[in-house]
Amino acid sequence: MLRLNVLRAPALMLCASPLFVSAALAHGGHFSRSHRRAQTSPTANPAHLAKVQAQNKALASGNVIAAASAFRGTRYVMGGTSRSGFDCSGFVRYILSASGGVELPRTATEQYYNGTPISRAQLQPGDLVFFKNTYKHGISHVGIYAGEGKFIHAANAHKGVRTDNLGDSYYVSHYAGARRVLPAQMRMAASLR
Repeated sequence: MLRLNVLRAPALMLCASPLFVSAALAHGGHFSRSHRRAQTSPTANPAHLAKVQAQNKALASGNVIAAASAFRGTRYVMGGTSRSGFDCSGFVRYILSASGGVELPRTATEQYYNGTPISRAQLQPGDLVFFKNTYKHGISHVGIYAGEGKFIHAANAHKGVRTDNLGDSYYVSHYAGARRVLPAQMRMAASLR
C-alpha cells in the first residue's frame, strides 16, 4: 500500500502545470484534493493566468488606479479581502497596500478617519470616497476616486468590482466625504493613464 502511494505522486507531478507544482511544493510537497481540483478548475486556465499576470503587473506599477482597474470584474464577497472576492473596504485596503504600501484599517468606518479630509472639488485620482447609510447606518461604503467623476469600488454581490460615477443619484444622496491617504508621488502616479 505504501509503495502504491509513492508511485502515484510522481504520476501527478508529470501531468501538473508549473503553477500546480509550485502550489504543492509550497504546502510541503503534498498534493491535496483541492490542489488536484485546481489543476482542472477554471482558475487554472490560460485566461485566468493572463488576468492574474495583468493584475500583478498593475500592482507592481505603483499606480493605484491601474491596480484597481485591473481587478474590475472580481466578485464581491462580504468580508472578502483577497483576489477571490472583496468587500468595499477589503478592496480599498488590498489595492493601496499591494500597490503602494499604504496600510489602512479594515473597515470603511475606520478608513474614514484616516488621512486628510478633502472637499469634492479637491478630489484627485487615488483619493478615497466614502458613502453613508448604504446598507447600515453611518459610514458604510468606500471606493477609490479614479478621476473625471468616476470611482472604482467593490459595489455589491450583484455587481462586484466596477467603476461608477459619483454623479449618479444614488451616490450623490449617500456621499459622506473624501480622504486623501496617498503621498504626493503616488497621487501623481495615479493621475497617469
